[in-house]
Amino acid sequence: MSTTTLPLDRLDLRILQTLQDRGRITNKELAEQVNLSSSACHQRLQRLIDDGWLQGFMGRLNIERLCAPVQCIATISLNSHAPDAFSFLEKRVQSMPEALEAFTVSGGCDFIVRFACPHMSRYMSLTNSLIQDCPEIANIVTHVIMKHSKDFTGYPIKELLTPPAVS
Repeated sequence: MSTTTLPLDRLDLRILQTLQDRGRITNKELAEQVNLSSSACHQRLQRLIDDGWLQGFMGRLNIERLCAPVQCIATISLNSHAPDAFSFLEKRVQSMPEALEAFTVSGGCDFIVRFACPHMSRYMSLTNSLIQDCPEIANIVTHVIMKHSKDFTGYPIKELLTPPAVS
């Protein structure tokens, strides 16, 4: 990753938005979408990658066509808020392939972790292992996902960069 990052301009933001919407777009198509030459677009795209604005490219799977995993969201509360307790749990969760996402949060719990497992007994095994390995865990509340109502398709760049209205 580059140590010097140039500020993003409107063309960079259009490139980022287009790639979020259509990740498999060719460089030629991307250049046409943002009104640049192919070589200029490629140079900008490479800079966005080198400077860390793009974290990677991946395909979104239709997991329900592949298998029928049990998906759960676990909220985890700790007895201690010592940095070591957080760090240990973060590393332990990172080592679990079934843990799809993990967040350190404020509020009624300390962590939220989304899991996908082949069956409920595997999920139970994972949470039992967490409890045994992390004695600072006070509580795990499991929310079984019954239906996926909205997919993550990217960040709303335009809305996130719009300054708040002054009243």
